[in-house]
Amino acid sequence: MKFLSVKIFICIFLLLILFSSCRPKQTQIEKITEDGVEVIINHLEPYEIKGELNNLYLEKIFSINTENKEFFDIGLIDLETFDIDHEGNIFVIRWRTDENYIFKFDKDGNFIKSFCRRGQGPGELEWGGTVFINFNNELVAKDPGKTKFLVFDRDGNFLRETHLEKHYSLRPLAKGKYGIMWQDQSPEIFKNHYAVCDSDFSNIQEFFSYEWEYQIQSTKVLLNRASVMYGMSKNYLYIGNAEKGYEIYVYDLTGTMVRKIRKKYNKIRVPEDYKKARLERIPARFRARREFYFNEYWPPFKYLFVDDAERLYVMTYEQRPDQNEYIYDIFNAKGIFISKISLGNMGLRPLAFPAAAKGERLYCIIENENGYKELVVYKMIWE
Repeated sequence: MKFLSVKIFICIFLLLILFSSCRPKQTQIEKITEDGVEVIINHLEPYEIKGELNNLYLEKIFSINTENKEFFDIGLIDLETFDIDHEGNIFVIRWRTDENYIFKFDKDGNFIKSFCRRGQGPGELEWGGTVFINFNNELVAKDPGKTKFLVFDRDGNFLRETHLEKHYSLRPLAKGKYGIMWQDQSPEIFKNHYAVCDSDFSNIQEFFSYEWEYQIQSTKVLLNRASVMYGMSKNYLYIGNAEKGYEIYVYDLTGTMVRKIRKKYNKIRVPEDYKKARLERIPARFRARREFYFNEYWPPFKYLFVDDAERLYVMTYEQRPDQNEYIYDIFNAKGIFISKISLGNMGLRPLAFPAAAKGERLYCIIENENGYKELVVYKMIWE
């Protein structure tokens, strides 16, 4: 009996050693170098780094819910994009309206005012695509169909209109720079370009591009093609190249690559009910002329954003089993996988900028259970 107890003790001891050796530790972080660039190799489970806060908890503070009558009464019945200024004021823009496009709320979610009317004159938009705070603490509004953007002060007073050479999608960076993206089109090929430029849109430094077939001309059309996602912080630009697998490139403000982030991931099958619903939305006249099909699996990710501490949040196709919520992988400023979390239901077609993290707050646009868009504000608690 005593001998048996000793054997059991030894087995348990060996199992504990094996378990301990399998757990990732700081010294076991896998790195390689490719063409002079550091590559961080991440696995399915997060690394455990001594002394680093890696568990994120969210405490809901308030929400701007377009289902509520109070927001309907002020004309906010839809949400497109948003941004937050240094005082915590929130600026939201609608996609389409016959009245004002931009709505300002204070840091507690109280409505302040709306401005920027629909039209073609100074200080007016025809479509409301993007709104953000620039490096001069001014508010920028961009109609994606126009080669210009409008600039307001944070009280909603129109300041100026800036015209661009191309249909740039733009976001502000540090040191008075912009990150820009534009697209070239031909009858057969689309090509996206990503670059850094100065505040007057000079000294354009292109750092990444990719092209794909213009499928509307094809007899076979893939409906879940892996694509490229991009995100920006003040000091870095991030390109998520799903065509290469789970791989993300990090560039500095000169457009120089400083790091690659790779991660193993679980392949997620495209659900049959999603395929059916997606095909039913395509008009019959198109289905009669072309074959529409899906890859068996979703791409590894579909959206990313960065917080003030340069933590990278990558939205995957993994879902919580109990709710229709998607899982985010979180990487620290060095590209090391440290945690994962659900940020609510943002659907299979996320907006251009559905989430942002500033200070100790996380902001994200979700679709609630009744199908209405809602901007939810959380307190971020790291432990």
